[in-house]
Amino acid sequence: MIDVSIIIPTLNEEKYIEDLIINLVDANDCSIELFICDAGSTDKTRQIVNNLRKENVFLLDNTRKYVSFAFNDTFPKTKGKYVALLGAHANYPPHYFDYAIEHLNTECDVVGGPLIQLGKNASGNAIACAMSSKFGVGGTAFRTERKKMFVDSVAFAVYKREIFSKIGLLDEELVRNQDDELHYRMNANNFKILMVPEMECSYFVRDSLTKLFKQYYQYGYYKPLVFAKVKSGLRMRHLIPSLFVSYLILIPLLIFLNTIFLLPIILYLILAILFGVKSNASNKLMVISAFMTLHISYGLGFLLGLPSFFKHSNNESN
Repeated sequence: MIDVSIIIPTLNEEKYIEDLIINLVDANDCSIELFICDAGSTDKTRQIVNNLRKENVFLLDNTRKYVSFAFNDTFPKTKGKYVALLGAHANYPPHYFDYAIEHLNTECDVVGGPLIQLGKNASGNAIACAMSSKFGVGGTAFRTERKKMFVDSVAFAVYKREIFSKIGLLDEELVRNQDDELHYRMNANNFKILMVPEMECSYFVRDSLTKLFKQYYQYGYYKPLVFAKVKSGLRMRHLIPSLFVSYLILIPLLIFLNTIFLLPIILYLILAILFGVKSNASNKLMVISAFMTLHISYGLGFLLGLPSFFKHSNNESN
């Protein structure tokens, strides 16, 4: 009998995939099966996976490219009592799934660990510092907390299998935020999501501001659609970046009316500098730039994604 079925979507992951597979296969006492769902890698990812393939390690083609399709197309092939959706850009501690099973058997329906953000270079380290700061990412517990607690969402989760028969699989309309939408749906159906320190894992962030901007723009763009589908997931922190970007767009008009409207941007820059200087990164200016990139890209994406919220809401009401 298989304890945990692990699904990992990949695309050009030759830097990470070998260590990832070896660690997952060898570092847990429970029985696992591992599905690498590749979206057409052009590097050595597929070659590496084929060289490491053994019993219960499978390479599948994710012809529809995105994470939701990888999970949904693979799920019917899985046999595990529990199902995990993991990222390839991460390191997982020994006995990750042994800890997961222990907590799933006694305390919760979904479990994961805190996320330590790491960079591969100086720019990545600065971005990681920004993404680990409450000023950078707000109250996202799995990015900023290290204690055992029930949460709204958690990274790289392990799920009880029966959850999916009750609320469905990942939403295929979403290119980003698929796991957030799933977790909000779980919250709305009274399933418990637990974060435990023993399952703390490391995630390698984007290594440039350009890549970070694209990532968080997409997060912001698809978030309104998430909230249209699961309105109970909406929190004030999700709206702040879009309000900030709206303010930046209107600031020429506002300061024409009264220079007092310069105060918010002055306060923001002071806070960004203070949190940047307090960070452990060697390049403090890059941390400050990463803060601004996170907030502006997410906020801009959210504003441009708002039509999807109203379109979905209108379709529901008709």
